[in-house]
Amino acid sequence: MNIEDELRGALDVSAPPPTTTLDHVLKRGRRRVFAQRAGATLGMFAVVAGIGIGATTLNHAAPDLTPADQPNTGAATVEHPLGWPRVDTPPQIPYRTWSPASSAPPPAGRAVVDIPLCDMKAPQQLRSVELGAREVDPETVAAWLDEARKVLPEVTIGAATPDPTHTSYEADVSDSRGTGSLRITLARFTGTPLENANDALWETGDCQPAQRHVFDNSVLQLHSVRPYEPFQTLVQVLRVYHKHNTLIQLELRNFGSPDMTPDPKQPGSLQRTGAGRATLPLTEEQFARLGPAVAAVA
Repeated sequence: MNIEDELRGALDVSAPPPTTTLDHVLKRGRRRVFAQRAGATLGMFAVVAGIGIGATTLNHAAPDLTPADQPNTGAATVEHPLGWPRVDTPPQIPYRTWSPASSAPPPAGRAVVDIPLCDMKAPQQLRSVELGAREVDPETVAAWLDEARKVLPEVTIGAATPDPTHTSYEADVSDSRGTGSLRITLARFTGTPLENANDALWETGDCQPAQRHVFDNSVLQLHSVRPYEPFQTLVQVLRVYHKHNTLIQLELRNFGSPDMTPDPKQPGSLQRTGAGRATLPLTEEQFARLGPAVAAVA
């Protein structure tokens, strides 16, 4: 009999129950359990190392602090939080969680984002000119991108490329993690900016109410990240309801020109062939900087 058996016999108690190990957690195969414990581990590492790991949106891994319809993927880095409040209204109830289609799944090794899906609700009030139906002035787009480069010096913003009808423009947005893009479209609305922002609150299919900021009598509205096909495409929308009745929509995307190739079936057109980067090229706080910059130029 060894010492442990002698002590146990003396105390007349059973052996302590086994503890849960990381190996047991991995064998359960539950992504959420793993993410929560991984987040806790990162938090402990931050304390030991004496560094701060911020709450995340798209580009970080802290699922317990992430809004319901924000994905949890990418490396943890320090981020400046966005101070815009959410619209004071109840959230939508998700009907299911995103899962990629088998026809164009994410590339091997890329984690599937855990984003709930909610209904897209069209505005009740028709716009005088809908998004994508108004021609965009190239000089105005160039001015917007110049301002974007001033407020986002930490990333590289490429030149604007128009579509054949000049109703939308696209520009690459790159950093050390890859290339995404920014797409710009316009619309015209009647009524006040606030009325239109409220009317279109659920148009992009958010589950959480959008974050909102009023700048110079214009309403800036940042919507949640939404997943689409193919390759788990990620898109986030920032809308500027300008005081002069112009709606400026900025779409931040996780793919750019390197992911597009000529379409052999439609000469002069491009088709999506690349999966893009795993994350959006801007954090929420970075993306939100474009709102006041665009509103000031429009």
